[in-house]
Order: sequence, then structure tokens, then C-alpha cells
Amino acid sequence: MFTSSRPIAEKFTRRLGAALVSCLAICGLTAGSASAASTATATCPGQSFAEVFSAFGDTNLYTLVPGGEFNSPSEGWALYNGARIIQSTRPNGSSGYVLDMPSGSMAVSPGVCVTLQYPSARVWVRAVKGSEGASVSVAYPGTRLTVTSPQNVGQVRGQQTSWTLPGAFNIQPQIAGAEEGTREAKFVFAVSGRCTEVQLSGLYVDPRMR
Repeated sequence: MFTSSRPIAEKFTRRLGAALVSCLAICGLTAGSASAASTATATCPGQSFAEVFSAFGDTNLYTLVPGGEFNSPSEGWALYNGARIIQSTRPNGSSGYVLDMPSGSMAVSPGVCVTLQYPSARVWVRAVKGSEGASVSVAYPGTRLTVTSPQNVGQVRGQQTSWTLPGAFNIQPQIAGAEEGTREAKFVFAVSGRCTEVQLSGLYVDPRMR
């Protein structure tokens, strides 16, 4: 039977311990790198940002949803049951196009790139008739929440016939996955109240950039 002497045993133990420390250090570094990679903030290319609502106490930086200012009748929106883009007075007092939505109508925005860092959105609203406003839902193509089955995220209402800037509504980007990454969001506006007509202008999303 082979019996190791104490010096040899101690030397072997020291080498084994050093090997284990090195292994743990490497594994820890790898895990840390993977964790850092998984928590890295994703970015949406080609977007520009501005403090578009700073005059109203909101200094967040926003990016415009494609077609969100309705600069022409063909802005990529899908319009149903009487929803249309018309010329009217905009929130800043200038003459231009706005989205007009009578009772029973629906409008679906073009897709906009968002990440988990884009938690909310804002839009100008004018109540032409009635006071119920428009419901807002969000769809994420490729998930269970499609344009035909979106997630309701709130209601936007105007005050009388003047343009109103309601508070931000949550767009729930985590619906399209809990891991950070880009995803496409579409907004679905619907007007269901009787004798109701609503106009919308300036739809922006907030990536929480100060």
C-alpha cells in the first residue's frame, strides 16, 4: 500500500487549492461577463430625441412615433370605421393635419422600435364631441398581443374642445419579453362612446432619457 508522506500531501493540497481558486475566479469572471452582457441596454437605431413637452413641466426626452405628427394624409396609419386624417388647428396653434376619430372608429399606428427602457408615451387630445375620449391599447407583433388582440393601457381624454395633454400612459414593453432588447410596438386607439369625436396629435414615446 502506498502511503503519502506529510510534506507531499501538504504540497498536493496546496496545488489543489490553488487550482480551485483559479477555476472559481475564471468561472466568476465568465458569469460576470455574461451577466453584464444580459443587462446591457439595447438601442433603437435612427431615433432622435427632444424635450417636446418641457413647456408643460415634463423635461424627459421623447422620440416621435413614425407618422405621429400626421404631416400628411398618408402617414402609415391603418384607419377604420370613419377615422381619418384631416386638416385642422394643431396644439401649437398652427394649421396642419390631425387624426380625427368619430364614435365607433379605430386607428392603428405604424410600428415603433422600443426597448425595456421605453416605459410610457404621451399624445395630445382634443374632445370635439363628448368627454369619454379614446381608449389606448398596445400591440407587440410576434406575441400574443397582436393588433386584433392588443393590451389595453388606458384612456386619453380632452377637456371641452381645447387641446389637452393628458398624463403619460404605460406601454408595458415587458409584454414582448422580460430580457432587454429591441421590439416593435403599435398603438391602437378606439372611440366607443356615443356622440363622441376625438382628435389626436403628436404621439411620442419616452425612453427615460433625461
